Amino acid sequence: MALGRDEHGDGDPLVLLHGVATSRLIWRHVTGPLSAAGRRVVTVDVPGFGESDPAGPGFELEDVADALVAGLGIERFDLVGHSLGGAVAVAAAARHPDRVQRLILVSPAGLAPRAPGFAAALGAAAELAVHARRAIGHQWVEHAGARWAMFGTTVADAGRLDPDDARMLLEASDGARRIGDGVRKALEADLRDDLAAAPMPVGLIWGCADRVVPFGGLDALRELRPGMAVETLEATGHIPQVEDPAAFVAALDRLLAAL
Repeated sequence: MALGRDEHGDGDPLVLLHGVATSRLIWRHVTGPLSAAGRRVVTVDVPGFGESDPAGPGFELEDVADALVAGLGIERFDLVGHSLGGAVAVAAAARHPDRVQRLILVSPAGLAPRAPGFAAALGAAAELAVHARRAIGHQWVEHAGARWAMFGTTVADAGRLDPDDARMLLEASDGARRIGDGVRKALEADLRDDLAAAPMPVGLIWGCADRVVPFGGLDALRELRPGMAVETLEATGHIPQVEDPAAFVAALDRLLAAL
């Protein structure tokens, strides 16, 4: 299948997976610093988002993970998954442990299952909200109040979000064809056993002000993986790679060194 992807630098492959209603664009602030450290940084559109074809009519995590690994064509790689991309990353690591060398999760979905009806309702609401934001957002990104309205849930301080980054987040949602299904599957999924059994080293990055995947979930994941390497970012919400790229890169560098 066709995957939207960009590559930066040379060295050991580091694959970055984005969250729901975004694309590989959200990594734009961190690819340069990460590749400057001697890595081959590969940013990929998750199937059904950006320029990547969907992996079937809905968003089955197993199918998405298989399509992603096959489409990458990389024998061994470190894998970073953010939000919905975290759920895909756990599924990929469980199904293809010979391919994933180290697993880093950033505010991951798929590890706190919710009831199917609730998950479906939130998925439908998320799809409507993203379409509405995309339709009118570009006209208002210069206004701090509008940025709060659009991104107040995902960003710790949306009023201070750079307008160019707000535009990027709007543009990143343009190719999102599996928003509702992606949210629903991420909320329904229970990948805790897969994470606990993952044979590769696992690390975690979490923004302390995350309102999408609450920071309190960290304690439960620590019980699943005692001794797991964890980096917490005090002043960021759900998208630290956009909110504070320097802090995110430093945290990821420390995790990769520790693992």
